[in-house]
Amino acid sequence: MPPAGDRKTGTVERVLGDYGFISSEETPEQELYFKASWFRGSPPLKEGELVTFQLKVFGTNVQAHYLDRATEQAPDATATVPRPPGRPSAPSSERLFEWAYLGYIPNVLAALKGLALDERWEFKNTPPNSDRPFPILYSYLVHTFGRLALEQKVLVNAGASIAALNTGLVDPRYEPIHALFVPNDNPRAPWQLAGFCIAGEGADGQNLVRHFAPLPSTAHYFDNQMDLLYDTRAGKPELDWHHIIIERIDRYPADFIKDHWPPVFQAQDVSLMSDDERKAYYRDLGNAIEQDSRTYRRIMNRVKDAIDLSIKRVQWNFKTAIPTYYPRVRKLQLLLPVCLLSDEEVDMALAVEKTQSGSYLGHTVLPLDWAYKNARLVCRPDSDWLAPQDISAEGDEDEA
Repeated sequence: MPPAGDRKTGTVERVLGDYGFISSEETPEQELYFKASWFRGSPPLKEGELVTFQLKVFGTNVQAHYLDRATEQAPDATATVPRPPGRPSAPSSERLFEWAYLGYIPNVLAALKGLALDERWEFKNTPPNSDRPFPILYSYLVHTFGRLALEQKVLVNAGASIAALNTGLVDPRYEPIHALFVPNDNPRAPWQLAGFCIAGEGADGQNLVRHFAPLPSTAHYFDNQMDLLYDTRAGKPELDWHHIIIERIDRYPADFIKDHWPPVFQAQDVSLMSDDERKAYYRDLGNAIEQDSRTYRRIMNRVKDAIDLSIKRVQWNFKTAIPTYYPRVRKLQLLLPVCLLSDEEVDMALAVEKTQSGSYLGHTVLPLDWAYKNARLVCRPDSDWLAPQDISAEGDEDEA
């Protein structure tokens, strides 16, 4: 079998909803399975299209990951780090660690936190973790790199054998913090982190100025400042109900689900389940809700009431709607609070997108810790409902 890092070519044979199959000369006796979400382009793939991909092998199961249309090319980049060849949809966490060796992650995070303007980088119940002590900062670092790579803003001076990026963070004087990289002897990653610096200060800061003009710029998430505000004149968002309820029922509060339980479905203790068992359990629960129209309507009506309240909050305080960047879809969206159990406590966040017509679409609901990590990429939220000291961490979206 060829190495998984090599790009292969094939033809989309079948598209069956959210998954499909590809034929390729690499595996003439077996069609390759893929998920529609593994292709990040637009419009969605159709049968008969030529695609490139990477092979991933799981025992006898062979899958096609990181799909691109064969006609799509990554932009040319002579002075910047290009997006991984043929892999514009690779998760940003993989991108960073494929490109650079950072060293011992806890020390790296501690160094960046110590240099940056004081900020809380953990949630109220974040357990001690010697491998990843500041989960918000870790998420910020890897996904900011993903955005910078997408925008061709990770700069390389080949002649001086040095690379740099702007972290988007500032020190207590509001001076930008940059990351400096030098060549790495290990072929697994071409660069390694030399350290964080302020332009002109210390050896790294002086090297930054010597070899880069202009200096690396920050990640960019919006062109129109009005996109940062929810226009209440457009009314309430229209929701993808099937996705928000049926496919994402596992993100709802346990007490809420208990109060809206489909009568034909038997409850089980999810704490004893493996990840795969838990996913299958909630998938079956969502299907049971969909088949019981009374339960489905009850949940819809409660979510509608919660959104009505959320829009009223936005009308009262425009800061209620929080700009956010979801790395998987690469779009600026807005987060709205969703209060289900009581009007005083926010249970999850609704991600909405403004359409070309000026109306809003509600795409998905997020646990509050995921919502905060995504919002922090754009800026530190100044919010009365999304603050890390009030949020309980539910899980890691990179691992989910």
